[in-house]
Amino acid sequence: MQAYLHELSKIGWTGLLLMFLRTVSSKRQLAGSLFCSALFIFGGKHMNAVIYRPYKRQDFKAVSSIINIIWKHESYYSPKTAVRLSEAYLRLCLTEQTFTQVALADGKPIGIIMGNHIRRHRCPLVLRLQAGWSVLVLSMTAEGRRSWRFLEEIDRIYAALLSGQPQEYRGELSFFAIHPDYHGQGIGRELFSRFCIYMERENIQHFYVFTDTSCNYGFYENMNMFRRGTKRVKLKVNHRLEEFSFFLYENREH
Repeated sequence: MQAYLHELSKIGWTGLLLMFLRTVSSKRQLAGSLFCSALFIFGGKHMNAVIYRPYKRQDFKAVSSIINIIWKHESYYSPKTAVRLSEAYLRLCLTEQTFTQVALADGKPIGIIMGNHIRRHRCPLVLRLQAGWSVLVLSMTAEGRRSWRFLEEIDRIYAALLSGQPQEYRGELSFFAIHPDYHGQGIGRELFSRFCIYMERENIQHFYVFTDTSCNYGFYENMNMFRRGTKRVKLKVNHRLEEFSFFLYENREH
């Protein structure tokens, strides 16, 4: 995702279409997300047995809707921009993953986790083009461009947190979200466990995740992760000034 942010900072709005029409190399990522990798553990909803499987294209609308709900995009932006922002963010996450697991209840996606083996990551061209198109659509309005600039600011914060670390990470938990109606039923723990098994299978001893105070960042401490960095800032979300603390967590060695 960082490749797209860096590209836009160079070419600006008038160059967006050109960005969409070409392939850009993507070695680094926003890593985490617009607001955070999110998981809350309160509330709950009765359901049948949960099924877990890799992400499929037909999951897109349901997962982007979860993003919209969790990060309350419609409380900051118009409904149309909120949907476009959620879809663009998901498209960008899909360009930076080598592992996915979706939790389904009654056949509907209710949670998702994505991981990235950074050294083995190769993004298919079709995913890059889809992400570029989503960014272009988002940037067609002034409000959409403001939301994109917010993404750029978040990316700079995460890049600064990551650059200050003494080691190079090989793995990343790049996206994590559960629908609020299904919190508190162990779905997040199961998805996280599957991600950790993937990291072990890939022989990755150190991985990281970005999160912030709009999320249940305490979940990662409950999962025995260690906070490696903190950045407190005030940022404009659309026209509203909000205060955030951003965190970098890494897994502890076994």
